[in-house]
Amino acid sequence: MRMNKTAPLSVVLLCFASVAVAQTTTLSLAQALEKTVKQSPVLQEYPYQLRMIDAQRLQAGVRPNPEIGVDLENIAGTGSSQGLENAELTLTLSQLIEMGDKRTYRLEKTQWQQQLLQQQFEISRVDVLAATARSYIRQVELQQLSLLVQQRIVREQRLLDIARQRAAASSLSDADVTRLELRLVRSQLELTAAQNAIALGKAQLSAHWASEPDFSGVQGGLAQLPLLPTLPELQTSLMQSPQLTRFVTQTRLHETELQLAKAEQSADIRLSAGVRRIESQNDNALVLGFSMPWQLNDPSAGQRLAAQTQIELSSVQQQQLHTTLRLLVQQTYLELEQLRQYSKVLQSTLLPKTLQLQQQSEQGYQQGQVDLFSLLAAEQELRQAEVDLVSARSRFHLQLLELERLTGHALTLMGPVRLSTMEP
Repeated sequence: MRMNKTAPLSVVLLCFASVAVAQTTTLSLAQALEKTVKQSPVLQEYPYQLRMIDAQRLQAGVRPNPEIGVDLENIAGTGSSQGLENAELTLTLSQLIEMGDKRTYRLEKTQWQQQLLQQQFEISRVDVLAATARSYIRQVELQQLSLLVQQRIVREQRLLDIARQRAAASSLSDADVTRLELRLVRSQLELTAAQNAIALGKAQLSAHWASEPDFSGVQGGLAQLPLLPTLPELQTSLMQSPQLTRFVTQTRLHETELQLAKAEQSADIRLSAGVRRIESQNDNALVLGFSMPWQLNDPSAGQRLAAQTQIELSSVQQQQLHTTLRLLVQQTYLELEQLRQYSKVLQSTLLPKTLQLQQQSEQGYQQGQVDLFSLLAAEQELRQAEVDLVSARSRFHLQLLELERLTGHALTLMGPVRLSTMEP
């Protein structure tokens, strides 16, 4: 099995890219994801954080500046030290020399910080895009449910017309006509509610890129279900999950902090050189100096302990996260297989039979062979089967999206067939 690491949401993208008729005011998933990447408030802060890391790396690479010192001795005293006759003027230039490769470890620390920030950005980007795709899938579901209500209204209007014709012929009571009228009114109210839900869904979708909705609807369908790799292949791919690789980088960062703390045990030295003017003798002399701190106490004991503790904590957290992800992937995979089988049964068996039952009941009702309650029961069976199929397909795509978010990959099958290969 191959894992494509460059487009974690490509599966969902391909699922919806080519299924609906494009209109000038409709929104595709690709457009929604592009808007989210460019305008998401969550992602806008990362460029500034990268600039701050760059500033920290610049600061970490700064070497200590040399220092200029001036000493004037033996002045304004008593006896022979009165005035400036015996003054001694010393001009020195000193330089602090860092020992233990402290600068190297500081620079390495900022590099790991930058890599960790980039990985966190990638995790956030996948989460943000997954949230957008999730809203998009739900919007497609709402549109399809609204279409089902419209189709049901057409059927109910036809039944009402049949009932009125029979009532006019005195072969049906007015109560049956009233029941169908009430049912039609309820369906019309349900259609209004569905349209309101679509309007709210558009606002929630466009909120992912902090904008008002400028589209009339979304493109896409739910009927085609992608094929899946095997569960062991998915669990193996978890080791390359961005959530787990982030802990590897985090451990490297803490190891560098530990090395930097150890380097702090190495005392820095200061070298100096200068010229001394001895006024009383009208002479000049060269002055050399060397100094270093006397480290009676360990200056970095606490830093080393903290860094070592962080390393151990990262290892424990990585193991816990790996176990959690394996369980989540297994659970999601089993749910996907169950939803696929459920959708197959609905589409191939339940929906055709309920449609046949509704048609037979409608025909029998028109001929006076079936009563209204049997007809409404058949209509309810068809309605429930249609809604269940749309709901099962929507849940499948949502779970597939969650599976890609967990693994961080656009999954593929063996050979050239991508996961976006559809199974009706």
